[in-house]
Amino acid sequence: MYKAVIIYMGAAYENTLNAIKYQELLGKIKILGVGVQSPFASYMDGYPLFSLEAALKKEWDYILIAGQEANFEQMKHLLMRIGINGEKVFSVNIFLIPEFDFEKYVELMNQKVSILSNHCWAGFTYHMLRAEFLSPFINMFIEGTDYIKLLGNFEEYMSLDVSYYGSAYEPNLKREYPIGLLGDVKLHFNHYQTFEDAKEKWKIRKQRINFNSLFVEMWTESEEIAEKFSELPFKQKIIFVPFETKFENAISLKCLDAMWEGEFYSRVNGIANGQLGYYDLLKLLNGEKNFGRYQ
Repeated sequence: MYKAVIIYMGAAYENTLNAIKYQELLGKIKILGVGVQSPFASYMDGYPLFSLEAALKKEWDYILIAGQEANFEQMKHLLMRIGINGEKVFSVNIFLIPEFDFEKYVELMNQKVSILSNHCWAGFTYHMLRAEFLSPFINMFIEGTDYIKLLGNFEEYMSLDVSYYGSAYEPNLKREYPIGLLGDVKLHFNHYQTFEDAKEKWKIRKQRINFNSLFVEMWTESEEIAEKFSELPFKQKIIFVPFETKFENAISLKCLDAMWEGEFYSRVNGIANGQLGYYDLLKLLNGEKNFGRYQ
């Protein structure tokens, strides 16, 4: 059982309190107390109240930040500046992940998984986990055939620098976006304003890739691409498709036809950003086979 202290109180604390107590009932975690700037009572919700300084001196395994989500990274870095290991600091909002299990979350964080994706899935998933981007495949997309080509010689492509190719118009955002070239693979940086910004973010995040812990995801409406994806040598991989399929690593979302209208890729993104339930995220990323929430 892991021991933790909560620091700060507010809406995030209120929203996650029941989920935290449920993990305590399951024996996954023990909350030692709550640290606040000025303790106003001896106990709150059965937890001892401490000053922030006293809370940080407790023998904890993890610190749970219950401040405003927008300030999480800032608060985490403040703790790191006083010598606290950032890998031991989590947002309490992780407890809102459907089917959450604190032990499985810690297991996943310790793996330092780098998620490769040909669209927004990686970014949405890291946001859901409240985790650092350990992958450059963020806020961008790659066409299916190019993505298969890149994955087929992944380490070689990752050794290349990105060059400027051109621009394209994004109708949803009503503006043009930069396109980069990685060898002969086009990188569509559709959520970036300039190529310079996209290139810099790609370079920084590429350095974080954990080649020993890769999780590869993509979507396609092509059976041919799904077959090529199934032949790739990655241990952890999934591909979302809108049709029934025989491929072991393919996930058919045909059963959701009646629940989601619009483009297929938006259905995949809808699952990733929490609009639509389908899988247990922690089981999926930890490589467990029974990750589905439907039977």
